[in-house]
Amino acid sequence: MKRYTCSGCSLLCDDIIVQSDGIFISEVIGACLKGKERFDQVSAKNRITSPMIRKNGELIEVSWDEAMNSIVEIIKKSNKPLLYGFSNVTCEAQEAGMKLARQINGFIDSNASICQGKFLSKAKSLGINFTTITEIINKGDLIILWGANPAETIPRLLNKLLFSRGKFRMTGREIKTLAIIDPVKTASFGVMGVRDLALMVEPNKDIELIRMLKEECCSADSIPSEGVAGIDKSDLKRLLLHLTGAENGVIVLGQGVIQPHSDYNLVEELLDLLQLINERQEKGRISLMLLGGHFNMAGFDHVALSTYGVSGHLEFKGNQLIKTKEGFVSKIENDNFDCSIIVGTDPISHLPHSLSSKIAKKPLILIDNHITATSHIAEVVLPTSITGIENSGLAYRLDQVPIELSKIINPPNNVPSDEELLNQLYSLLKQGGSE
Repeated sequence: MKRYTCSGCSLLCDDIIVQSDGIFISEVIGACLKGKERFDQVSAKNRITSPMIRKNGELIEVSWDEAMNSIVEIIKKSNKPLLYGFSNVTCEAQEAGMKLARQINGFIDSNASICQGKFLSKAKSLGINFTTITEIINKGDLIILWGANPAETIPRLLNKLLFSRGKFRMTGREIKTLAIIDPVKTASFGVMGVRDLALMVEPNKDIELIRMLKEECCSADSIPSEGVAGIDKSDLKRLLLHLTGAENGVIVLGQGVIQPHSDYNLVEELLDLLQLINERQEKGRISLMLLGGHFNMAGFDHVALSTYGVSGHLEFKGNQLIKTKEGFVSKIENDNFDCSIIVGTDPISHLPHSLSSKIAKKPLILIDNHITATSHIAEVVLPTSITGIENSGLAYRLDQVPIELSKIINPPNNVPSDEELLNQLYSLLKQGGSE
């Protein structure tokens, strides 16, 4: 038995015990439900192990040569290819995807663009304070879940942040205060103690709470007597005292905070609040931690920044990076693409029908290891190995810490990794372009 890092979610737990003979996995100890599901994918019924092409309306298994040639033909006919996904692959595969996008003059973006990427784009001008899981375990005394439900989305996060006894917090849970700001009583409320703070904010009223905190920061005596956003004065006062008095606090942000609004930018307002609090902090600081679901959602921005000097989406013309104000969503809304290459994600299931229906109308190439709604409408489907089980590579944990993933067993039918497959496509297209 050996310890491995689990790629079931962005927490990348490195204490999972796996028993394997190098061919089969016989036992997995310590994984949560998401981690177990990840290991179960190896032999799942919906696993894809052979390339497929759509013929006469049905996907049929074909040889690798036929599938690759079909993809090359689709891309050669394309003037505005769209590449998307890349949050369930290694950093090496993300770099290969960017190289491919440059070769074919495409637009490439990751799942982060509709998730934590919204914070990172604003942070370029406003600044952002990050922290690490280790820092919170060792020194944290305040944990705020804002629009986040890690008890279900990142199952072991609270166990690490809240209950672990750190180097400088030997009393662990007893000294840590948990505050939850959410319009819905989620499963995370179940871990709260008598000294914790449950704030049931009214739906779509987070902006009122943020603006009140900005105005009354470090001045708890002037909070409106009627409260704000459904939260009474006494709870607001306690929240302010915690924010300004914590030695090492973290606000864990989930999907509930990043939904777009026409009248204001909640992300921008929240980052402003964080800077204001830290300017007036009495003892320490308040940091942010972004919850990304896919195991390497944070990696795409790191790779883009280190390779091309910009974070987020990339667009290429004449094999050179160009500036663009368009994003993944606007590209689809404006029909500004003529084919799509989807890597390791399922946009047909996850995106609104107004967007997914437009993707389905154009030729779609899917690179993934299991059947999804997207595979049912794809022109070509290419299988890949499961990262962190059947191939190795680098990934960034949700707290922006790089973690190396290891290979445990060989993939079925010797299917390539995402990195290998994307590099093969790049080589084929480069050869075709030079003929």
